[in-house]
Amino acid sequence: MSSATTPRPWRRRLLRGSLGVLALLGVLIGIAVVNTLTTRSQQIEVEAFEPLPVDDAEAIGRLSEAIRIPTISPEDPADFDPAPFISFHALLERSFPLVHAQLEREVVSDYSLMYRWQGADPNAAPIILTAHMDVVPVSDPAVWSHPPFAAEQAEGFLWGRGTMDDKGALMAILEAAEAMLAAGITPPRTVYLCFGHDEELQGTGTGAVEMAKLLHARGVEAEFVLDEGTGITVGLFPAVDQPVAVIGLSEKGSATIELVVELEGGHSSAPPDQTAVGILAAAVARVEAEQLPGSLDGPFRQTLATIGPEMHGPLKLVATNLWLFAPIMTRALLAAPTTASSVRTTTAVTVIEGGVKANVLPTRARALVNHRINAGDTVEGVVAHVRDAVDDPRVQVTLVVGNDVPRISDAEAPAFTTIARALREVNPEVLVAPGLFVAAADARHYVGVAEQVYRLSAFFITKQDVPRYHGIDERLALDQYAGMIQFYGRIMQAP
Repeated sequence: MSSATTPRPWRRRLLRGSLGVLALLGVLIGIAVVNTLTTRSQQIEVEAFEPLPVDDAEAIGRLSEAIRIPTISPEDPADFDPAPFISFHALLERSFPLVHAQLEREVVSDYSLMYRWQGADPNAAPIILTAHMDVVPVSDPAVWSHPPFAAEQAEGFLWGRGTMDDKGALMAILEAAEAMLAAGITPPRTVYLCFGHDEELQGTGTGAVEMAKLLHARGVEAEFVLDEGTGITVGLFPAVDQPVAVIGLSEKGSATIELVVELEGGHSSAPPDQTAVGILAAAVARVEAEQLPGSLDGPFRQTLATIGPEMHGPLKLVATNLWLFAPIMTRALLAAPTTASSVRTTTAVTVIEGGVKANVLPTRARALVNHRINAGDTVEGVVAHVRDAVDDPRVQVTLVVGNDVPRISDAEAPAFTTIARALREVNPEVLVAPGLFVAAADARHYVGVAEQVYRLSAFFITKQDVPRYHGIDERLALDQYAGMIQFYGRIMQAP
């Protein structure tokens, strides 16, 4: 046989290697397909329940009154106005007379409220439900479709600052408690209701901190805390037709980093090659360009593993076989801002300052960069990453404030099942999964007084609703508020 028809040894080895790779790939794909076909739903089966008797229209009226009181946490804590909070306290007393007659109430840190409701079983571990009464400022009321503190009803919604974040939850909790008291229902466990007044101060608030300290000093060891979190998402998960509620096992950490450039000033007619503003702008551009890498490590992997069986199409194959397709899923999620925040530490340049006049060289330029830290990353690591990205000794890089990711709670704990069951009892169409809350909440302050700390907001949100948090046209669907009340009622009645 001639050499022209006989494969050379290196070609034979290459052919055998290629066939081996293809065979291995075929085996892996086969295993993945079988795994997808045999993966079963992880959703809890629920039965019908007896709803609490609540007059929905009157409940909306009480929530409307709450929205009209501008309990604002200002940008500068020195500008805090206590009068609206005093009015809000009075509103709660008028609106929920049984709660205020039968529950123990304390005012903590001047304006926060803590209630204690003795349960039927004094030996059972208590539960803690939290919400906050303060709201963020409104920069320009004129751009709202409806005035932010008018609580107008239109197009099937109640419009106003605080409907979503977080007076809706606070009032729904109290509505459920009032209805239970009126019906003569005592919760099986002792229930603490902790309503902070300064959650929106982002790190300087004292209400939740002091309430948690009080509970700890009194030896309270709660089974779980439930605070605000991600709403019940509609259309935000690809290849999933049903709404998805992600119960936060933890929340992202945060790090606000300051970039400062200081140079000699002078007249703009004789500028240096780069002004302080130019140096800062280049540094900011590098920080934005050097995003931290994405990763499925942490609670979001549990989200995908739980929702995967409910998906359809190719993504179901990917989500139910993350052992094989994690890199593909990570790249797909990083492609869109609404999902990228789930798998990476985010970088947001939020403040930039510099210069006083067009013909004066700036002596100082400053920027603030806010990071929301993903599970697996740390404040220390984020600061080091920013310094490496800036890579300019003329730019001072300083950590202003930072918090690492709080302790991650257990999705297998009975408390998680209690919340998931209550949610599906009220909304049987909703899929429930564990995950990571991408914002921050008072919940992190309670990790020392509860075995498990969870985060969830029990109203539905679409992609269009996401910017309403802290943004324009915050609103709550009128037909969803009744479900929120029943949800908290089911939580408080759970054994």
